[in-house]
Amino acid sequence: MKRGFEPDLVTVGRLLNGLCVEGKALEAVQVFDRMSEGGFRGDVFTYGVLIGGLCKIRETDLALKLYRKMVERNCEADLFIYSRIIDSLCKDRLVDEGVNIFFEMVSKGITPDVVIYSCLVNGLCSIGRLKEAVKFFDEMVGRGIAADLVMYNSLIHGFCQEGMWKEAARIFDWMVGEGISPDEVTFTTLIDCLCKEGKVGKAHEIFALMKRKGKEPTLYTYNSLMGGLCMTGRLDEAAKLFGSIADQGIELSVYSYNIMINGYCKSWKIDEAFQLFQEMKVKGCKPNAVTYNILIGALCRGGRVRTAKKMFDEMHVCGQSPIFSTYAVMLDGLCKNGHVDEAMALFHSPESNRCKSGIELYSILIDGMCRTGRLEEARDMFNEMSKKGFVPDVVLYNIMINALCKKGMLLEADKLLIEMEEKGCLPDSISFNIIIQGFLRENNIHKAVNLLEEMRRRNFTPNEAVTSMLIQLAVGDPQFRATLESLPVPDALQEEIFPRKICRM
Repeated sequence: MKRGFEPDLVTVGRLLNGLCVEGKALEAVQVFDRMSEGGFRGDVFTYGVLIGGLCKIRETDLALKLYRKMVERNCEADLFIYSRIIDSLCKDRLVDEGVNIFFEMVSKGITPDVVIYSCLVNGLCSIGRLKEAVKFFDEMVGRGIAADLVMYNSLIHGFCQEGMWKEAARIFDWMVGEGISPDEVTFTTLIDCLCKEGKVGKAHEIFALMKRKGKEPTLYTYNSLMGGLCMTGRLDEAAKLFGSIADQGIELSVYSYNIMINGYCKSWKIDEAFQLFQEMKVKGCKPNAVTYNILIGALCRGGRVRTAKKMFDEMHVCGQSPIFSTYAVMLDGLCKNGHVDEAMALFHSPESNRCKSGIELYSILIDGMCRTGRLEEARDMFNEMSKKGFVPDVVLYNIMINALCKKGMLLEADKLLIEMEEKGCLPDSISFNIIIQGFLRENNIHKAVNLLEEMRRRNFTPNEAVTSMLIQLAVGDPQFRATLESLPVPDALQEEIFPRKICRM
C-alpha cells in the first residue's frame, strides 16, 4: 500500500481467510489493523472472516470488540456474524451477553434463524435456565421456524441435567411427532437420565426403541444402562450386559470396569470386584485413580484396612499416583477404623503434601480425633488449619460442636455456634439439633428452648433424637410441656411432640 498498491476487498478477504483457516486469527487481525491504518475499510465479508476466525479459537472478547468497531464504522453485521458471536458467547457461558446481542440483532430488523435460536437454547440449558430456553423455543416456533435435531437435543439434555426426565420424555415424544428422528445422542441422553433417576425399566424401553430405529448404542449408552442396573441392585443383569458389550466388538473402557467394580463393592461382593480388577489389567485396560478409590473405600468399609493400605502403597508401582480423593478415601478409612495415628502420618507425608491439602482432609482427621476422644488434638488442628488460611465449613463446625457437646463443654460449643455465623458460615439444621441435644442432656431447658425458637425462625425442624427427648421431658414436666406448646412449631411437629394421649394427661 505504501507503493501505491491498493488491494481490493476480495484479495484481502482471501488473505485473511487463509490465515483464519490455519488458526492464525490473531495474526489476521494484526494484518487487518495495519491495513486499516493505511486507509483500508473492510466490508461485512472481511469482518465476518475475522470474527468467525476469532470465535473459532475462543477469542470471544476480541470478536465482540471487532463487532463493535465495525458497527462504529457503519458496517452492518449480517446473520453469519451474529450467529458466530452469539454461539461463542454462549459456549463461554456468557449467555446474558449473547441474549443482549440477539435483541440488538432483532432491533435492526434481522430475522434470526434456527442456528441462532439453537445457540441461545443450548446456552441457556447448559446453565439451567430452562424456562428461558423454552420461551425462546416457543418464540422460534411462533415465527414459523421449524426446530431441528440440534435444538431438540439441547432441550432434552438441559432437562436431563436437572433430572427432569418426564419433561425430557415429553420433548422426545414431541420431536418424534414432528417427524424429527432421534439420533444416538438423543437416545443416550435420555437413557442416561432415566438410569440416574432409577427409572431403569423406562430406560430399557428407550434402549429397545433405539435398536428398533436402527441406531447403534454407543459404549456410553451401555455404560449408562449398566450404571442404572448397578444402582438399583440388579447386578446379574448388569454383568450380563457388561459381557455382551465385548461380544459385539466394542472395547470396554476403564469407566465401564469402574461401574461394575463399584456395583460389586456397594453390594459387598468384594471378591467379584477384585476378579474384575485383575481381568481389566490382563486385558490391557489400565486402572485409574477412581478404580483404586472404589476398591480402597470398599476394603476400608469392610474393616480390611491393612489390605486397603497395601493397595494404596502399590498404586505407584502400577503407574498411578494417588490424587486428592484417594487420600481422602484412605484417611477416612484409617480414621473410621481407629488408626488415627497412621492417618496423621499419611497426612503429613511428603507425598500427601504434593497433593494440596483441603478442608475435606482436615475434616476427616478432626472427626477421627473426636471419635477416639482426642478432643484437644482436634482443637489444635482446627486452630492450625484456620491459621493456614483454610476456612472451616458447616460440616467441620458441626464435627467440633458435636465433640464439645459430648464432652459436656456446652459453653464452648455455643460460642463456636456464634463464631461460625460471625465468620460467614451459616449453621444448618444439624448444627442446631446437635447443640439442642447437648443442652437437653445437661437439663439446661432454658437454653434449649431459646435455641428451638431460633431454629424455628430459620425454618429448621428438630430431628428424631431431639423430638424424642422433648416428648420425654413433656411427659414428666407439665411446665415444660406448656412452654413447648407456646413455641411456634409446625402443626405436624406439635402432634408428634404432644400426641392426644399426652395432652389428655
